[in-house]
Amino acid sequence: MLPEIRLTTERLTLRTPIEDDFPAVAAFMASPRSSFVGGPMEGEFDRWRSFLGAAGHWALKGYGMFVVLHGDRRVGRVGIIDHLGWDEPELGWQLFDGCEGQGYASEAAVAARRWASEVHGLGPLISYIAPTNDRSRAVAVRLGARHERDATLMDFPVQIWRHPAGDAAA
Repeated sequence: MLPEIRLTTERLTLRTPIEDDFPAVAAFMASPRSSFVGGPMEGEFDRWRSFLGAAGHWALKGYGMFVVLHGDRRVGRVGIIDHLGWDEPELGWQLFDGCEGQGYASEAAVAARRWASEVHGLGPLISYIAPTNDRSRAVAVRLGARHERDATLMDFPVQIWRHPAGDAAA
């Protein structure tokens, strides 16, 4: 069993993933929206394996990607990622179709960043952002992150953005 962690903000709930989240996550991973996070994935088995990998991250590290809810609607995933090959833990965000432009990523990322600092002593965190991902870069700026350097991650060019300390609000 994964830890049952629930964070709340003014509008959102962030919680550890459950099996019922798979259809929403699978739809995201099958869509072009996932192009900056390893997608799109064609086969359902590959999407399922990715979903289980995210759950395994929670089991092994004690942190990972929260599922973000606005009411009962799943709007995305936000959390801390520390995969093999990462320089250090990363604050990441993924919004599902139709959920951009409403401040969900920023609001959830502040809560996840604060939690990572308070509970795990992590931070200041980084975010890996593809140079062509203007929307993600705009979220990083809203969160107070600053471009630190350019790098390569898994053979792809990335920008590394450094966030302020975990308890800093956006």
